[in-house]
Amino acid sequence: MSANLSRQWLNRAEEDLAVARLVLKEDHIAHACFLSQQCIEKTLKAYLIARVNQYPRTHNLIDLLNLCRQIDSTFSQFHAECADIDQYYIPTRYPEGIPGIAPLGMPSTTAAENAVAAAEHILQFVTQKLE
Repeated sequence: MSANLSRQWLNRAEEDLAVARLVLKEDHIAHACFLSQQCIEKTLKAYLIARVNQYPRTHNLIDLLNLCRQIDSTFSQFHAECADIDQYYIPTRYPEGIPGIAPLGMPSTTAAENAVAAAEHILQFVTQKLE
């Protein structure tokens, strides 16, 4: 059962990544960042489902990454990316967001490109781990 559920989470992550790429091309920067965060969140949850058959009800990438690192220390390589992309969860969706999360305002095109690239890298990494 967990393999099937894990695959379903990866499918959703792949879809988020595909849409992030599309909206980035159309210059919808905030959406590309949010969808990158969603892709990574779902990818890490897929890994946890596959390995321990559960995941916490959180959107915090660092919390999810730390749980993955407890199982496999090679996940530590994604700490910086997850810390950066974590900040996009709320401010990219709501005009008033949480004060202090994105101190420089909305993310730049370069930040969005980096977020999409990180999501792609983490998705590929986890997919290979679960094969």
